[in-house]
Amino acid sequence: MGQDVELLDVSMRFGEFYAARNINVHIQAGEFFSFLGPSGCGKTTLLRLISGFMDPSEGQIKIGGKDMRGIGSNIRPTAMIFQNLALFPLMTVENNIGFGLEVRGVPKAKRKKKVEELIELVDLYGTGDRMVNELSGGQMQRVAIARALAVNPAVLLLDEPLSALDLRLRSQMRAELRNIQRRTGVTFIYITHDQTEALTMSDRVGVMSIGKLEQVATPDVIYNNPETIFVASFVGESNIIQGDIISIDGDYAVLKTTSGSFFCKNPQHMGQGETATIFIRPETVFLAKEPNADNVLTCRTKNLSFEGAYAVVTLTTEQGQLLTMRLNNDGTVPRIEEGENIKVRFSRENAFLLKNGGTPIA
Repeated sequence: MGQDVELLDVSMRFGEFYAARNINVHIQAGEFFSFLGPSGCGKTTLLRLISGFMDPSEGQIKIGGKDMRGIGSNIRPTAMIFQNLALFPLMTVENNIGFGLEVRGVPKAKRKKKVEELIELVDLYGTGDRMVNELSGGQMQRVAIARALAVNPAVLLLDEPLSALDLRLRSQMRAELRNIQRRTGVTFIYITHDQTEALTMSDRVGVMSIGKLEQVATPDVIYNNPETIFVASFVGESNIIQGDIISIDGDYAVLKTTSGSFFCKNPQHMGQGETATIFIRPETVFLAKEPNADNVLTCRTKNLSFEGAYAVVTLTTEQGQLLTMRLNNDGTVPRIEEGENIKVRFSRENAFLLKNGGTPIA
């Protein structure tokens, strides 16, 4: 079974540069947790710190309540799957999976039984005597997972292991990884720059930027209620409109912009006169059936893009503000022509204000 992992005020400094700064997060035992962020944000540094390849410059890492400082990677209750998988190409599948057990001196009969169990767990029936370099990309992924699980880790660390796969196989392996994690109960800590991976597989997600942990929450909260401009703009697509708050009404505010005044949620409880930014997801922008309703804009269609399940419409307001509208291809959407003038709207429930500033997207 998995163990919990705690990072307490963890920083990693290289000279004057901080690869990670003041990271605080408690990953629960048996949780599938993902660190999500762009290249260079510190994700891999955190994985290396948890695994024991490095000790933090400051702070404390605990696994199962035990301080890990000074405990090497070969002794920690962790295993790691690297981006390149690091399999032994001239060994069979069985020998790859059982390698860690052999190094630990596990008797041959016991080793063979464990390898057979893992081959069944990761659906690699009939491949035990094949060489790794004869396998498909997805099968190699399964071998790497089985080899990591063979040593019974409490925590499995995954360093973007699906990045080299094509889109269809990557989608399939996401489901496989999630199923394996649930069946084993091992704590999975996954790092990725792919938001779809993080949102579809994880119990919780930690979004990072330039060494800083911006927000930790469940996938739906990360997407629907981001706490910073970085999270709102990095996770998913957003329409962004800036302006000044001209009135407050409980948990809502009115933002005056060059394209009009709009009602929206005010989760940070900003005050009248503050400058702020509205974020509106493209799928929450609709054709306006009631022109006198709140948050209506007159726009000209600039570009139409058909994406199978969706029709994506790029718009410009009368003041030149760009907007994107994503409509379900359900047969009810009227035909829209490029260059056509249309009215669109968004609900105050689907628009939220955030303070200007913060970390820009890398």
